[in-house]
Order: sequence, then structure tokens, then C-alpha cells
Amino acid sequence: MNELDIVDIIKDIEKQHKAYKDGGTTFIKHLAQKVLNTVDEDKVQVFNFLIKEIEQNNNGLFSVALQTIVELKSIELAPAIEKIFIQNRNSKDDAWKYSLIEALLKLNYSVPKSLYYDFITNYLKNNPNKGYFILVQYCSIDPEKGLPLLSDFYSKFFLENSEMQSFLESRIGFLVSYFIENPGDCLSELNKLVLLKNRNAGRHLKKVLLDYFSSSMADKYPKDLIEKEKKLLYSLKA
Repeated sequence: MNELDIVDIIKDIEKQHKAYKDGGTTFIKHLAQKVLNTVDEDKVQVFNFLIKEIEQNNNGLFSVALQTIVELKSIELAPAIEKIFIQNRNSKDDAWKYSLIEALLKLNYSVPKSLYYDFITNYLKNNPNKGYFILVQYCSIDPEKGLPLLSDFYSKFFLENSEMQSFLESRIGFLVSYFIENPGDCLSELNKLVLLKNRNAGRHLKKVLLDYFSSSMADKYPKDLIEKEKKLLYSLKA
């Protein structure tokens, strides 16, 4: 299977899913399934194409390539993506770098912790809202450095203004989804750190978390897990 064949297949699958109003989610899922069903020899060619497209974007499929690799959970390709990032970061903009870092984090690739830390700390200076998402994901990879960073973020921004407060409150489900099954009790540890740095922000975070766990939004998690998190939060001295 050559490059033109691969591009034609991708474009054909994309065309089939143009009517879907889901931001391309169904298209990527079907494309990933197509790759999974491909014979091994052709699959190698597809993976080589995706990596090449991430680096060169010759066919305008940079985002498609990244999303497909993430959907496939192909962590074996993560070192190649990391290498592309390192070799090109000085000539690329923050949006390009963010896309690669986000993909590596979603792949749960834990090797380049210092690379994540350096990019995220710099990115947060000018893009706190969007940076929040990769910061939360980074905490799952490196809680030792990630949690203090995230606690700084909540301490600084949670009660800074109504817009930021609303933003963080509406993303509490995202935070919980990454932290609740972490073996290190990250939610209560985060809340504890925020309380130490900004008591009012810590109290508010505790209230928002407890409200979330008492709502129907938390029903997707096992009850014993919810009760455990609530118990840990109630034990915090606010």
C-alpha cells in the first residue's frame, strides 16, 4: 500500500462521515477500525505514513494522524512522536507543540516527564484555560510535580474572577475523570495543597467536588469509589 492509496482511503472514509456533526469523532473511530482490520504488512505502511504526516503534513492530515494514533492507543509510536517534537519545537508554534504533547499524554506515555513539565509551565503563562487540560492529564503521568502545579493553578485562578470560576467549576467532571481511579488519592491531595496555599479557593474546591459526587453526574463511577473520595474530602480541615 503506497502513500496515495492511504490518502485516498482516508479521504473516502472522511467523505462518508461528513454528515456527522460530532467534530470528526465518528470518522476517526471508523478510520482507526479500518487500520485495525488491515493486514500487518499494510498496517506498517499506514503507521509510517501517519508518523510522516505528523512531521511533514504533506497531505494536510496532521490532526487526523495524531487523533488516529491516540484512538488506536498505539503507544509504541509515542517515541517517534516525541522525537518529532524535540527536533522541530524551535521552529513550530505553540498550537503545534500543544497537539503533540496532548497526544503523548493521552497515550499515557510517561517517559518525557521533564519535556511535559517545561512545555506546560511555559504554556500556562499565556494560555491558562487551554493549558488546564494538559496540566490535569500531566498529573496522571507525574503527580509528584503535576499536583503542586495544579494546586498553584487553582489557588491563583479559582476565585480570581467569575469567568475563571465558572470555567473551572464546569470542568470538574474532567478533573474527576482523570483523578478518581488514580491509586494515589490525587483529588484529596490536590484539595489539601490548595487549602494550604489559598484557604478560600481550597474550601470552594472541596464544596464543588462534594457537590459533584452527590449529583447524578457521578453515577457512572462505582459507589464505593465515590464514598471513598467523599470520606477523604470530608476529612480535610477547611
